[in-house]
Amino acid sequence: IKTPLLRFRSSIKGPLIGERFSHFIMDLEERKKWDDACARNEEVYPIDDLDAVNTILGDEEKYGTCTRVGVGYTQTKQSIISPREQLIIGGMQEFQNGATMLWGTEMEEQHNYLLPEGQRHTRAKSHLFAATLAPTDDGFDVEYLLQMDVGGGVPNFLATPALVDAIKKLFDHTKRYFEGGEGSELDMHLKSLSSRGSDLE
Repeated sequence: IKTPLLRFRSSIKGPLIGERFSHFIMDLEERKKWDDACARNEEVYPIDDLDAVNTILGDEEKYGTCTRVGVGYTQTKQSIISPREQLIIGGMQEFQNGATMLWGTEMEEQHNYLLPEGQRHTRAKSHLFAATLAPTDDGFDVEYLLQMDVGGGVPNFLATPALVDAIKKLFDHTKRYFEGGEGSELDMHLKSLSSRGSDLE
């Protein structure tokens, strides 16, 4: 594989909530807040039997507990290059030390029957995607790995700056969200969870 592996790191202040970081990537409306290129983003085939998944994984200390897994579809907008589409299998692992890992990789061409109906676009391929969130004394560190071929013969030296800019915007969005303080989106989310928990008691 000649596609470069990009690595990003950042330190965030605030509570480590892996589900919220996953939401930035998986939810279309949330993703639009930092990714101008995203036109469509959805989990097309969720895998609900997580007990079976975790039984297959086996070693919880090594691989963590899978809390979400499935096949997702993403499509970009028309820009200086034509729209791209991806079909990715990915998931979220949570570890006993409080860390969370999001991971994904492109499905093979033999799985194209899983693509949603509609017009087909040039296929971009994420050979590797991983985001690891590790707790620190006053927040958490994020390490983000991406090895992506945008397809269509676009050379890496042209595609890489756009990918770097997108991940920087994701990190900026993450910092604003988790460091928002009282009255922020995160504060309202946590209060909503607390309220639901009280209602169930």
